[in-house]
Amino acid sequence: MSGTMDEMQSEDYEGVAALWEEVGFWPHVAEDRAWYERALARNPGCALVWREDGRIVGTVVGGWDGLRGWIYHLGVSLGYQGKGLGRALLAKAEARLHARGVGQINLMVDDTNARAEAFYLRAGYEPSPVKTLRKRFV
Repeated sequence: MSGTMDEMQSEDYEGVAALWEEVGFWPHVAEDRAWYERALARNPGCALVWREDGRIVGTVVGGWDGLRGWIYHLGVSLGYQGKGLGRALLAKAEARLHARGVGQINLMVDDTNARAEAFYLRAGYEPSPVKTLRKRFV
């Protein structure tokens, strides 16, 4: 890992969106530029990027709803996976959320993404007995 981890900034949007599209997070319902800006403002310091040669190759968005912490969009560019970037980003986001008083962090993994689920299990996450339901307005 020779790059740098930085706090995600408003001006990172294009690079972040390109990475999210590459790894299959984007486009997503209701997660547009306005959502991105609100996420950065609501949880300062909890959204991070990994840069290699100026290019964003990893991201994580940590959020806190006042009750539980959440991890969103932990993603690493395909050519950089397996090098520890995801673990480093996750650990930093967890530490920043914990420092704000978060006692539990939740995240969602697509049912078909066994690789991501295995990654989170190795990182100490455990299956939850709660099933996620959703209602879309857009």
